[in-house]
Amino acid sequence: MIVEWTELVPLPPVPPDTVQPGVAGPFAGIHGNILIVAGGANFPDTMPWHGGKKQYHDEIYLLHLPSGAEGWRVLTGGEGLPRPVAYGVSASVEAGVVCMGGETERGITDEVFIISVAGGRTLITPLPSLPVPLSNAAAAAAGSVVYIAGGQTPEGPSQALWSLDTEDVSSGWKRHADMPLALINSVMATIPGKNPELWMLGGRTRGDGDATSVIRSEIFSYSVSSDHWTPEGDLTDGSRVLRLAAGTGAAVDGRYIALFGGNDGSVFCQVEALLSAMAVEADTARLARMKNEYISLQEGHPGFSGEVIILDTETRKCFSAGQVPGTPQVTTAAVATPWGTVIPSGEIKPGWRTAETRMVRFRH
Repeated sequence: MIVEWTELVPLPPVPPDTVQPGVAGPFAGIHGNILIVAGGANFPDTMPWHGGKKQYHDEIYLLHLPSGAEGWRVLTGGEGLPRPVAYGVSASVEAGVVCMGGETERGITDEVFIISVAGGRTLITPLPSLPVPLSNAAAAAAGSVVYIAGGQTPEGPSQALWSLDTEDVSSGWKRHADMPLALINSVMATIPGKNPELWMLGGRTRGDGDATSVIRSEIFSYSVSSDHWTPEGDLTDGSRVLRLAAGTGAAVDGRYIALFGGNDGSVFCQVEALLSAMAVEADTARLARMKNEYISLQEGHPGFSGEVIILDTETRKCFSAGQVPGTPQVTTAAVATPWGTVIPSGEIKPGWRTAETRMVRFRH
C-alpha cells in the first residue's frame, strides 16, 4: 500500500489575533466538498502547569476541497457555534456534520446539532440531546445513522453504544449492546456494506479509584444487524502489540481502517499517578518536589506516536504503513473525504496545539 501525504492550508488566526495556536478536541467532518472544523480548546497564554487557563472556542472553519487553495473561511460570533465546546465527537452524513457532546466551561454536555453548508451559508440545526452527557467518546456514521460509543460521563466512563437516525430524529436515540469495556479516547470507524460493521480501536480505561489509566491495544467489531460485539485481537505493527489512545482513524476503501498514532501512555500514566498522589499529599516539601517532577514530565514530553497502522477488516490483520510526517497530532479527528483522509489541527504535546492540517491518500 502506497501512502501519500499532503500539507493543506493550516488553520488561520481568528481576527484580531495574528497567531493561530491550533485547537485540541474540535468537531470535524465533511459536507459536500466543504471540510468543517469547529470548536476545540487551547491554552493561548501559557501552559496549564504555569497557571494557564484553558480556553474553549466557538469558531467554525470552512475549507473547500480538494485543493483548499482558497484558504479557510472563519466564522465567529453569531455565525459560530452556539457556545464554546471541545472534546465532543462528530460524524459526517449526507445532511452535514453531526456534532455530539463534549466539554464546556460548565462541564460535560449532552448537546447535539448538525452543521451544514448551503448557498454559502452555514446552518446549525439542533438534534435530540444525548441520553447522557459525554466527552472523549468515539463516533462514526453508517448511512444516515450516527453512532456514539464510550466516553466520559459525569459519573464515570461509559460502555454504552447509542445511535440516532438523522433522517428519523423523532425516534430519538436508541441504545444497543454495551461494549466489552468502558472505553475513553478510542477510534471508531464504519465498514459499510450489506451488513455494516463498527470497529473500535485502542483507547483507555480507568476504573473508580484507579490512580492511572490503562492504555488499550484491543480491537472490537460490532455487527449492526446482530447487535453484537466481537473481540478482534490487538493493534500491532506486525511485530509488537501497540497500546494507543486519543489517536485518529478512518475507513479506507470500504475494507481497511487507518489509525494514525496516539498516546502510548508512557508519560500520561506517570502524570496521572503524580496528580493522584499530589491530591492527597499533606507535606508541603514533598508536594513541591512532586510539582517540579510533574512540570518536568510535561515540559520534557517527547510527543506522541506517529505510527500509521492499517487494519484489514477482512483478514483481521494489522500492518504498519510508516509514520505520520512531521509532528503527529492527537485529540482531533481523521475525516474521510473522496480525495483523501484529512487530519486537522490537534495536540502535539501536553498543552501544545498545532494549526497544521494534513491529507493522506492510500493507493494499492
